[in-house]
Amino acid sequence: MGILGRLSTLIKSNVNDAIDSMQDPGKGIDQMVRDMDESAREARSEVARCLAEEKRMQRRIEVLDAEAKNWESRAATAVRAADDALAREALSRKAATESERVETAKALQEQSVYVDQLTAGLRALEARVKDVKMRQGTLREKARAAKRGSGLGGTSGTTAFDDFERMSSRIDAVEAEATLGDELTGRTAASLEAERRLGALSEKDTIDDALAALKKTLG
Repeated sequence: MGILGRLSTLIKSNVNDAIDSMQDPGKGIDQMVRDMDESAREARSEVARCLAEEKRMQRRIEVLDAEAKNWESRAATAVRAADDALAREALSRKAATESERVETAKALQEQSVYVDQLTAGLRALEARVKDVKMRQGTLREKARAAKRGSGLGGTSGTTAFDDFERMSSRIDAVEAEATLGDELTGRTAASLEAERRLGALSEKDTIDDALAALKKTLG
């Protein structure tokens, strides 16, 4: 499961229920705090990495904008020279550049949403860790007292995050189902090849239209 899913699980988890399942509440609570701290560190590193990736994509978009303008200029030069083949090639390069620009912009938007969610999750976890640390001593003593009062030991091998892992498995299963959905909608190799060929025909029409429009603009 990804870091965002782990943050969500930690934030939504019931600390008291986790403590009740601990075989040794003293060590268990300390481990819980260490796990939360580690997840917070991972989240901070992930936020930094994602912000750097955002900047890279923003720079890539700027480069693609400049390249598209350059290819359009070259196409205009070819039209003036009465070289339609060269003009089509330049317009085709421009279209490919603009297509990459659209995909990059889409990825940038998705990245921004992810960063916002991750940052919000990190802040919530940091507040949760702070609260647990402030109550760490009290929680430890209350848990030990409850264990002594009940006379019951915890289940062997049980950790504070067993429930978290079970939740992680469910999330992974949902992601796997989403991937399987693409296969069940008929996206076979044959259908993808048909889509590619249809796309190529559509692109040719688009380039021809762009060439006609450019000629009209240039008079």
